[in-house]
Amino acid sequence: MTAALDQLLAAGAPQDDGTTAYPLTPDWMQGRTAYGGISAALALHDAMRQFPGDAPLRTAQISFVGPVGGDAHVSSRLLRASKSSRFVQSDVVSESGFGTAATFTFSNARDSHIDHDSVAMPTIADPEDLQPVPDHPMRPAFTRHFDMRPYDGPGFGHGKDDAYLLTWVRWVDAPDADAHVALLALADALPPAAIRLFYQFGPISSSTWITHFLVDHPTTRDGWWLLESKSDHVRRGFSVQKMTLWNRNGDIIALGEQGVALYA
Repeated sequence: MTAALDQLLAAGAPQDDGTTAYPLTPDWMQGRTAYGGISAALALHDAMRQFPGDAPLRTAQISFVGPVGGDAHVSSRLLRASKSSRFVQSDVVSESGFGTAATFTFSNARDSHIDHDSVAMPTIADPEDLQPVPDHPMRPAFTRHFDMRPYDGPGFGHGKDDAYLLTWVRWVDAPDADAHVALLALADALPPAAIRLFYQFGPISSSTWITHFLVDHPTTRDGWWLLESKSDHVRRGFSVQKMTLWNRNGDIIALGEQGVALYA
């Protein structure tokens, strides 16, 4: 059976204006816009297709400018290519107007006398020993593509004293897509960490996202990735959260940060 992500990528159709249109079905939506991770993944897929190279993805800088829905038209252009790096800009536009702006940096590892890593994976039970997030009418449609196992129970909870989420996540149907494309589509699967502080619900929307990939070829066991989101500052309708991703073996895979707008 073809995974939903693979189906979406394969459905891309070249347009007369030079863009490629990807039909975003309702299962990829969260409210009035597509899930941010899938918009970012479409942009990356197009960047890699248009400007292939041997250097792996090192950094993804994403701005969620507006909602994306219906057919997502993606265009990419090469900003610069040097001996060590290439920079590609990709834009996502839909019937709602300009949606997502992305800049991707591809770069090979280089020799260095410095080898430092102080980011330890938190202690957490194996995903098989944790309860999955249950299905619920209020659950955003796109989340049904993922099996999620939070560290502290089946729900993400709210009314807490800390803006912290730690969750095992894997695809329900594992895709065959490029590992970086599939991982970028998964890495934004959790709700913003600030949701834990909510005593009353209101709209919440990611505005910017930067992710640094720390390995050339991300892999894991049994499809599981550990996602951590933590916000130490939530004030005046804006949250900044740090995001970290490990594989099942405890190897750090990516580090990131996200700006989130709150309307509650």
